[in-house]
Amino acid sequence: MPRLVIVEPAYASTVGHHGEVNRPLLAALTAGGWQAELWTDLALEGEPQHPAETRGVFSGCGYGDPRQWRELGGALQLARRLEQQLALAAAGGEPVAAWLGHSLLPFQLLGLARQLNQAPPAAVLLSLMFAPGETLEGPAGDPQAIATARVALAALAKACQQRGHHLTLCFPSAQQETLYAPLLAATGLASAGVHPAVVGAGSRPEPPAPGAAPLVLLHWGDQKAGKGRNEALGVLQALLEGPCPAALAGWGWLFQHHSAAPLPDAERSLLERTEAADLGLVWLEGEVSSSAMGQWLARCPLALLAYHPQRYAQRSSGMLWQWAASRTALGLPVAGVGHGEGWLPAEATALGLAWHSPADPNGWLETLAAAAAALPASSPLNPYSQQVLGKSFSSWCAHTLNSQQST
Repeated sequence: MPRLVIVEPAYASTVGHHGEVNRPLLAALTAGGWQAELWTDLALEGEPQHPAETRGVFSGCGYGDPRQWRELGGALQLARRLEQQLALAAAGGEPVAAWLGHSLLPFQLLGLARQLNQAPPAAVLLSLMFAPGETLEGPAGDPQAIATARVALAALAKACQQRGHHLTLCFPSAQQETLYAPLLAATGLASAGVHPAVVGAGSRPEPPAPGAAPLVLLHWGDQKAGKGRNEALGVLQALLEGPCPAALAGWGWLFQHHSAAPLPDAERSLLERTEAADLGLVWLEGEVSSSAMGQWLARCPLALLAYHPQRYAQRSSGMLWQWAASRTALGLPVAGVGHGEGWLPAEATALGLAWHSPADPNGWLETLAAAAAALPASSPLNPYSQQVLGKSFSSWCAHTLNSQQST
C-alpha cells in the first residue's frame, strides 16, 4: 500500500474542527488502498480519543501566536522548525507517495515546501482553507500575511517543479479561490477548483422523529472570539425576560460547548437559569460524535451564526457547512441569521440559503422570529451547493489521489 501523510501540525486536542475532518478522511483513504498516517502535534497522543493513525511529530508548529508568523521573518523561522520535524519523521521506512494538507497557514505551507524540496516525487493535495491575509485575529486582508502567503506559494511551485511532485491546489469556497487568484497568477500555479466542504458535506443523518420540536442552533463549539457566543447568550436572556415571539412558540434552543476552558460563571449561570425556566433549552457539553452532531443539526431549521463581520470577512465557517449539509441532505428548509457583511452571508447566498440580518444590532430574537415566519418550504441545492455540500470531502480526496495514482 502506498504511504500517505496528512500534515496536521495544529491538531493538538479534540477541540475544534480537526477531528471532524480527519476521522472520515483516514477511513476513506484506508479504504481506497492507502497506508494513511496522521502527523499531528505531540500533545494529541495524550488525548484518549485520538485517531489510531495518529503520529505525534510536531512541537511548536501550531497556529500559536500570530505575531510570530504573520510577517516573513517569523514565518521563515517557524517553517525551518517544521521542515526539520517533517524530515525527521519521514526518514526511514517507505517513501511518502502522497502528502495531504487541509488546514495549513502560510508558514506551515512554507515548511512543507522546504521538506518537499528534498523528498522523492509524490502527489501533493492541498486545500487552502485560510484566506491569504489571515492572522486569526483582527481584520482580514493583512498585507504582511498576504506577502508571506505569496512566498509560501512560490516555494511550493519551485519545490514541485524541481522535484517532480504532482501538486493539486484546491479551495473550500469560491470566495477563497477568488482571493488567491492574484497570488496563483504571480507564482505560476493553477487552481483545481472548489472541493466539497471539509465538514458535513455528503452527510446523511436520519430524519428528525415525528413530533420532535424544531430547534434553533444558537451555538456549537469552543469559545473563540467572534463566533457569536455573546449574541446567542443575549437571545437566552431575552427569552428569560419574555415573552417568546409567537413564531417561535414550541421551538427549542440548542447550545453546545466544547472547549479547553470552562464557561465563565456568568454564562453558566444564564444557561442554568434558562434550563430551569423550562424554555426548551438543549444544553450539551463536551465532545459530540459526528453522527450525533448531524442528528442534532438536522433538527435545526434556523441557525444563529452571528460571527463577527470583520474577523470573518474572509474566514470560512465549518458550522455553516455542517448545519446546511445536515438539513439539505434531507430536503429540509434552512435559514441563517447573522450579520449582513462578511464571508458567511456571501457563502449562504451562493449556496442558495435564506439569510436574515437584524435592523437593530440587539434584535437577534426578533430576527430569528422573522426568519421562522418566512421559512421556505424547502432549500433545494443549486449547482454550487451541490458541489460544496453534496459529496464528502474524504471521498473526494480519495478519488482525486487514486486518479493521480492511476495516471
